[in-house]
Amino acid sequence: MSFCFSQIGYLVPLSKNLEEDTSIPKITLSEGQNVISRDNIPLPDKRLSRKHLTLTASADRSSANLFVEGTNPVVVTFGNKRTKVCSQESTTISDGAIIELIPGHHFFKYVTSGGDENASSRSTPESSDGREVGKGDEPSAKRSRQTKMQDGLGKKTLGEGSSVEVGNPGRSQTKGEISEKAIGHFHVLNDMLPWTFRLLQVKELPAWSNTSCVSIRDVIQGDILLAVLSNYMVDLDWLLPDRQKPVDKLVKNKPANWILHKPPLPISFGTHHSKAMLLVYPRGVRIIVHTANLIYVDWNNKSQGLWMQDFPWKDPNFPSKACGFENDLIDYLCALKWPEFSVILPGLGNFKVNPTFFRKFDYSNAAVRLIASVPGYHMGTNLKKWGHMKLRTVLQECTFDKEFKSSPLAYQFSSLGSLDEKWLAELASSMSAGFTEDKTALGLGEPCIIWPTVEDVRCSLEGYAAGNAIPSPLKNVEKGFLKKYWAKWKASHTGRCWLLLTSSNLSKAAWGALQKNNSQLMIRSYELGVLFLPTSVGRCGSGFSCTSNRDLMEMSPGLGSGDIARKMFMVKFGHDKYSCILSKLPDIILFE
Repeated sequence: MSFCFSQIGYLVPLSKNLEEDTSIPKITLSEGQNVISRDNIPLPDKRLSRKHLTLTASADRSSANLFVEGTNPVVVTFGNKRTKVCSQESTTISDGAIIELIPGHHFFKYVTSGGDENASSRSTPESSDGREVGKGDEPSAKRSRQTKMQDGLGKKTLGEGSSVEVGNPGRSQTKGEISEKAIGHFHVLNDMLPWTFRLLQVKELPAWSNTSCVSIRDVIQGDILLAVLSNYMVDLDWLLPDRQKPVDKLVKNKPANWILHKPPLPISFGTHHSKAMLLVYPRGVRIIVHTANLIYVDWNNKSQGLWMQDFPWKDPNFPSKACGFENDLIDYLCALKWPEFSVILPGLGNFKVNPTFFRKFDYSNAAVRLIASVPGYHMGTNLKKWGHMKLRTVLQECTFDKEFKSSPLAYQFSSLGSLDEKWLAELASSMSAGFTEDKTALGLGEPCIIWPTVEDVRCSLEGYAAGNAIPSPLKNVEKGFLKKYWAKWKASHTGRCWLLLTSSNLSKAAWGALQKNNSQLMIRSYELGVLFLPTSVGRCGSGFSCTSNRDLMEMSPGLGSGDIARKMFMVKFGHDKYSCILSKLPDIILFE
């Protein structure tokens, strides 16, 4: 649609190899404002908004102003510079600029009258990472189109999983901005990976945006002797593609070395929601805490968080003292009340597997603290052992930079419970605990609830179907007092006081609610999370690994990739139905 009749040029549709696509008509541009939308572009893509962008063309045809009206970002390439322009941002474009209406999709070339409309077939601008635009991996509309908050933890540095705010390419970058090229080449050193928050790979995203991300094959690998798998949902057809027996037969005829266990749920409406893995190797144990169900879509189509770290066996001649991480882990495992069983670990001997078995590993170098929830009415010394009171207790022992005084509290989760202002204040009090260097309290932070809009869901990889992953009743979401807390990711600077990766959603059932004049904490569900603090993340680690190629060759010469999925013991905790503990199997089998 045009508001002025003095024609100044066109938007020429291009194919992915940047040649003119004659199957789509050119869009005529006139002097003044030109609205580009899915109403005037014959493309069946609902990610295009009804008012996607506005091009304001000048009479002298030297340039035009591009303003993004819709929710999704637009990418502009001119020469060797590729710039992402987010919603409600603008940039200036010149003759020959390539516009991607959706990053990686729907290429149009801005051509002024008198310009060379056919130049696209002879010139192929390069993207910021050296690839030709439109070739190789294609970006998807999924990745945090609202996300501009840059990551760091306790310091102002770009952290893993960071997003950027890209403005007008005609001006120099301001503080808090960084080029897309820098993100494309961002990489975490292997020695530091155990100390970082990880993201799971998303299949439909380009390789550069999956930098330092992991797949399930990166997590479950090597010569595993015993495994504990804790989760809420399990898809056996996906998890066991090479099984020899049909799933229904596995369900009816449980192998003798599988032990099913249902953690007790003493309070109604509780669930076992923790998502974790404990993998025992000849050299040590790998602890993994993550946010994904064991189903295909969670490990391939959604942004999920994960932390994992390997720990060696303790030297029996020089046993180390228990640390906070170890005590928290054993306390949580004891609360699950799984039955003890005996097992022979090849080359290591006979062991009784119970919670105290996991004291045989040295956790002194742990980069995180465990924050768990266990159902029950917790009083006395147990009051500060679980839920948000555990988080409060750990944070009260910490000292943070002054810049984080009264910092906002960003809550991002997938399910919203039935909340009230009193409980939100209670939770905020726990999350604002801690002190600055001058021994003053950190101060109460303002909660910010990150929650997707309908447009966010519609434009995600899975479209409206993705809404199934955010199951919250309207009566919970539409409470009036919540309006002041709704927020989207955006920041003009970097920095985190701390970060908690957890299975907990925003609910009393997960975090607990204080009762009886704050002398009792009532929790309904099992949850598990890890707390990243500057004091632990900032230090260098030993780089110990249970599965590195060098270590595996030293420990098990001749171990081939085909042997990785054999010789396993597994322990799995499911949700309300049951869980399982598995002994040694000829093949990997997981059961819920």
